[in-house]
Amino acid sequence: MYLLGLKRVGVGSRSSFVRQMEVVRHVYNRAARRPDRISAYEQFSEYYKVSNGDRHVPELERMRLVPTVPTFYSRNPAHEENISKLTDILNKYMTLPFDKKNTDNSWMTFEDYQDIGGGNKLKVTQYQKLITVLRRLDSIEPELRNDEVNNALNTYRKAKDESSGKEKTKQLDDKGRGVAVGRRKASSAKVYVVEGEGSILINGKPLEEVFPIYEDRLRILLPLQVVDAVVKYNVFALARGGGKTGQIDSIKLALSKALCIHNPLYKKRLFAAGCLTRDHRVVERKKPGRRKARKMPTWVKR
Repeated sequence: MYLLGLKRVGVGSRSSFVRQMEVVRHVYNRAARRPDRISAYEQFSEYYKVSNGDRHVPELERMRLVPTVPTFYSRNPAHEENISKLTDILNKYMTLPFDKKNTDNSWMTFEDYQDIGGGNKLKVTQYQKLITVLRRLDSIEPELRNDEVNNALNTYRKAKDESSGKEKTKQLDDKGRGVAVGRRKASSAKVYVVEGEGSILINGKPLEEVFPIYEDRLRILLPLQVVDAVVKYNVFALARGGGKTGQIDSIKLALSKALCIHNPLYKKRLFAAGCLTRDHRVVERKKPGRRKARKMPTWVKR
């Protein structure tokens, strides 16, 4: 003991003495280790070493059980596998343009999803997370989706009749025209847009003749200026009813919709500029006992 520099002290230092004894035991074990044991371990390691440096035991490979899915050890493997596949698809097409208005609520219910989502192990919060991912995928522009995205979404849609399906995306007609309708107050307009040199006709007349005021013409040309296509398309509009303000706004709305038919990527810019938002304001009706909608008769004392 004294040769190793250790000595036993009072009774109160028993824990320190135990630690010192452990050091002594470790020193003796290292000194007494047999060289043949080390060589046997090296021979075993060399025998079962593969080219990449990992140790591989062929006898254990036959008894190894591989899980069927990577999420086997999670609480709900079926649901986690579905979420993993949808998340991979979403990350793959994350950069595509999207609009939250494109999505709908045609997803299978919680009870229906239980059949493929883990049965009684499925929680409501897990189902809500699935719907969130599906809505984000469904918000991608329909014209830019491929079969991979559509097939993934159709797997989780509830069964419905073909007659009650989602409205199809509008396409160009057989003459290559984009046709759309717009409304404002008592006015309505139908606009035909085709690729051309930039001529605009309103009810068969030039734009300057129908709307001589410069500010009115600028309001109609706003959608074309937003997408930088003033000289790229020819526009023919039919406006009916209402006054000048109603006809101008109805033509602008219909023109914006027709441009989106030609190029769906215009939708984001036109929506940000307010060209695709319909103005639902109308003249307030007259009330009984009032001169107009809100004006009261002049008060007389006697």
